[in-house]
Amino acid sequence: MNTKKWVKALLPAAIVAVYSGGVAAERATIEEVLVTATKRSTSIKDVPFSINAQTQQDIQRAGAGSLEDLARNVAGLSIQNLGPGQSQVSIRGVSAGQVIRDQPGVKEQVGIYLDESVISLSLFTPDFDLFDLNRVETLRGPQGTLFGSGSVGGTVRYITNQPTFESVEGLIEANFHTVTDGEEGGHFKGMVNIPISDTLAMRVVAYNTEYAGYIDALGENGARSRDVNGGTRTGGRIALKFQPTESLTITPRITYQELESDGFNRQEVFNLYANPYTTTRPAIQLGEREQYLLLDEKFTDETLLADLVVEINLDAFDITSITSYTERDILVSRDASALTGSVSVDVGIPDAGVLLPSNLRDTTDLEQLTQEVRLSSNGNGALQWLVGAFYSDTDREYEQRLPTPGYDAFADAALGRAPRQGLPTVSR
Repeated sequence: MNTKKWVKALLPAAIVAVYSGGVAAERATIEEVLVTATKRSTSIKDVPFSINAQTQQDIQRAGAGSLEDLARNVAGLSIQNLGPGQSQVSIRGVSAGQVIRDQPGVKEQVGIYLDESVISLSLFTPDFDLFDLNRVETLRGPQGTLFGSGSVGGTVRYITNQPTFESVEGLIEANFHTVTDGEEGGHFKGMVNIPISDTLAMRVVAYNTEYAGYIDALGENGARSRDVNGGTRTGGRIALKFQPTESLTITPRITYQELESDGFNRQEVFNLYANPYTTTRPAIQLGEREQYLLLDEKFTDETLLADLVVEINLDAFDITSITSYTERDILVSRDASALTGSVSVDVGIPDAGVLLPSNLRDTTDLEQLTQEVRLSSNGNGALQWLVGAFYSDTDREYEQRLPTPGYDAFADAALGRAPRQGLPTVSR
């Protein structure tokens, strides 16, 4: 027998056998993805509407640190980046439709949830860190009564990893990077899971992120402030899981985050005080990643979320109660000098009044209490049911101020009005 011919004849069959075995092994290791988009744990292939689920492995593989990073891999989900903590979320093109920061009364069109707690707020949905998440579910809208008001376009749900009783776990993640023509940035994050007893476990997450600025602000007399859109995000969460019996689970949690930015992601092409067409000031052509300011700008967001989830598993059905309390303090401080200055030019106010610095300050103070109770079937029959009730009490105080010291006197003089009592007179 010709040995070479025998080897050649056997080799294709061996390759096919090895290849088939590899495919079978790969198929055997495919993990089923479970989601809770229907308020019950279900395989993603059985969900009766369009859904995308990014697992923890997907998040780590993509190096995603925010929802904006994840949106690149989710069809129909887009993020308008207005700066840290100010992103506008839209699904299938549906959103609140505004990218300005001084009209917060518009109702959000995409609901954002942290596990069972709603956290979405029009124009100011908190930009929580994605560290130690189990998955992120994107439910393309329109959504029905399962997620209610504010979810016309769809719903995005951050699903965190829960405390476990099995063993002590820990995870640390660090990153350092530089931005071309900008600052250095990075983050440090950590997680620890501690089984305190057979019925009590605790999970703690903490993180700090430094955002690298890359936009320069030009100012009067040739001043330049570099990388003004940098910022920091610091926060964490502590969750306890208490399971005194197999049928009762109580999970209290506190989530806290502080976010601060020294400016906004804005590149200007034209500014009243800096443009190539002026005849009364030195002509300035704003370049790439530049803006012009008379005042420093600032954004701060302090968010506290405390929630309590109680799950009772009975023979015939399950009972779930979610109590959530949210407290947020937001400040948006912008340089509105060009806005007031352009009005001043129109009404004939002299240059000294046009150049007055004007600070537009938007403040939002929010307190929100929500309570949800639902009953759901837990059998394997063809008929599955779910019934529940949701209550929300929101106290939201919004204030907008435009302090421009000295402007009243210039305006009175320009419009021919008598000077107001206590204000200095201005001669033209």
